Amino acid sequence: MLKVIQTENVKKFVNFPFTLYKKCPHYITDLKSNTINLLTKDPFWLNNERALFLLEEDGEIIGRICAIVNRAHNKHWNDTTGFFGFFDCINDASAAYMLFSHASTWLWRKGCKSIQGPVNPSTNHTCGVLIDHFEEDPFIMMPYNFHYYDDLIKSYGFEKAKDLIAFERTDKEKMSPRILKLIERFSRNKDINFRPVNFKKFNEEVDKVCRIYNLTWSQNWGFVPISDAEIKQTAKELKSMLKPEMTTICEINGEIAAFAICIPNFNRVLKEWQQNSGISKIVKTAKAYFNIKDFRMFMLGVHPEHRGRGLEILVINEIINNCIKKGWNKAELSWLLEDNKPIISVVQETGCYKTKTYRIYNKSL
Repeated sequence: MLKVIQTENVKKFVNFPFTLYKKCPHYITDLKSNTINLLTKDPFWLNNERALFLLEEDGEIIGRICAIVNRAHNKHWNDTTGFFGFFDCINDASAAYMLFSHASTWLWRKGCKSIQGPVNPSTNHTCGVLIDHFEEDPFIMMPYNFHYYDDLIKSYGFEKAKDLIAFERTDKEKMSPRILKLIERFSRNKDINFRPVNFKKFNEEVDKVCRIYNLTWSQNWGFVPISDAEIKQTAKELKSMLKPEMTTICEINGEIAAFAICIPNFNRVLKEWQQNSGISKIVKTAKAYFNIKDFRMFMLGVHPEHRGRGLEILVINEIINNCIKKGWNKAELSWLLEDNKPIISVVQETGCYKTKTYRIYNKSL
């Protein structure tokens, strides 16, 4: 017998996908402790609400979902959308239907008129359903799921809202002749200066970058402003992960005009940690850590006052060159909205090629 339970047993909620994906070699996710903190202590919840649901069959958990009221999103867009996230389920349409039904009812009672997702818990975090390339490992802070999730979600009546596109590049790809000419021309501008993030003033730097990020992407579909509390949390999380060559700040006359931030692909470490035990876990995890040679570019922004000048080309070029010099050989740039044609064209001309697609869905309530 199927039974949906609203729960505050966060540990039980977080543990389920590790059982569901136990035999899947490509499932990699954050540490359980980090996900528990995300669901309980993250500053995102200072102004937002959530409800956790578990689906049981004869006492065994077979699915989960989180219903989310994101007030920052709805205030920014003057909207009444509710969200779902942290969705995981066995391949059973009736099971998925029950999870979505309970999440939808909870959101409707909160005044929401539509439901969108998955977001975990917003577009500033992990989001989307993978719909291709299931035979590959995900990069850090990107989702992985079974191929049948798309069918389960659509079976409840969801429709595609937007696709998010990931691009990759190795150290072997070349930039287009047009891009090279632009870079050469820009390099003669003495007012433009590049530098890494100043780790001695790290919190101040992250604050400036996030504020430019809010300005840069404020009109992009799905945007959610990063609050001051979330900026501080982001700084805390990033400091131990970043390497100087993976950060580029472009200044014009001493003011930040553009930036790009990358992080090493620690999923290689998480994979060994999750899939091994005992001494083998320690040895293989340590080996993976020292052998990370790929990274993910997850933040890119140009101040609105400096748009149209090609600064995104310059910061991408700067990061690529700096990382290649340090021995990094592969990167993922993720994610970009499918209809953001100008920036997609630019990243493709810098040698990036499309790889994975992630989908966000929407349904009226």
